[in-house]
Amino acid sequence: MGDHMSNPIDGLLTKEQTDLIFENMSDGVLMVNEDGIITYMNSACAKLLHVSAPDVIRSSFTDLFLQDKKNRAFNKLFKNSMEKGQLTDKTTVKYTPTDAKDSSYLTIDISLMQQENTSIRRKEPFQGMIVLIEDVTDSQLLQQHDHDCAYIFAGLILCISIYLAAWSFCRFTLHIPLTTHDYTLMIEVITFVLFLEIAFCTSFSLREIGLIPNISRFRTNLKETLTTGMISCLVIILAKLILSLAGIKIKGYFIGGSLQGAYIYIFTAFIQEFLARGVIQKSVKSLLHVKYQKQLSIFLTSLLFSLMHLPFGFYFMLGAFLLSLALGAIFERQKDIWGCALLHWGCGYLAMCLFF
Repeated sequence: MGDHMSNPIDGLLTKEQTDLIFENMSDGVLMVNEDGIITYMNSACAKLLHVSAPDVIRSSFTDLFLQDKKNRAFNKLFKNSMEKGQLTDKTTVKYTPTDAKDSSYLTIDISLMQQENTSIRRKEPFQGMIVLIEDVTDSQLLQQHDHDCAYIFAGLILCISIYLAAWSFCRFTLHIPLTTHDYTLMIEVITFVLFLEIAFCTSFSLREIGLIPNISRFRTNLKETLTTGMISCLVIILAKLILSLAGIKIKGYFIGGSLQGAYIYIFTAFIQEFLARGVIQKSVKSLLHVKYQKQLSIFLTSLLFSLMHLPFGFYFMLGAFLLSLALGAIFERQKDIWGCALLHWGCGYLAMCLFF
């Protein structure tokens, strides 16, 4: 069988000039003849497909690249062209090399070759092809990331709306007094639902949502967390003193003040920080493409976090907003929720003990 595709623009440029042009291209170039044999592959294409160009020349394209069932879309795209002679538009597919764990996204443009003598009829519809391959992994992952964040944020708004509607219905329509435990349980259910959404409907890893501790900064983060915690506790005690001297009494009782309450609030603080930092702040920051992305995401997260404390009254909402601002800044520095959860537990439980 002929090897006439080794220089597809014969007569215009020499083979050396053609190879030089193709080798300097950032996109992959692949040529397959009418028998499905690889006749040319530039270095960029070899790198994208995780092979050595000299080793695959004169090898069967089907045997090398279309046997792995993991690459169903990739396989189908080429089989339609090679077996059915179908013209396809430029298509983006996921490709996982046999010897690699990580997948990449490739935009593939297949151009079918035409016979030089159109009067000759062949049984085989495939007459060879030239393939251009572009690596679009970074842009595809960014697009997927934005899609995931939008998906999570939509679910979050739905859950918060249901939470506030349920509170309003019980309080003002059914006149059922809900306890602090009831509100906490509702928030925990919301968090669990969003965690399931992240785990099964998005591509986020546990590290991206702050559940994996940043070991390299452990000592720095711990020192920063303890220092911030001591300052925050002093501010809370000072605020309580000022309010007491002014004769302002926010609450007469709360769930704090007992060892059992401290144990319970550890879990509650962790759940709320996962919701506020790992879900809300992460999603809002990713969706915002503005100058003050970090600061605005902290502010908007704090507003939503305070809104979820609406049933506890204005002063509690204000305290939740201010605490969330501080914890949002800590999260941006530490990149995990563990320091935030510890601060939330310490400051929140102290406020409970002081009947805030």
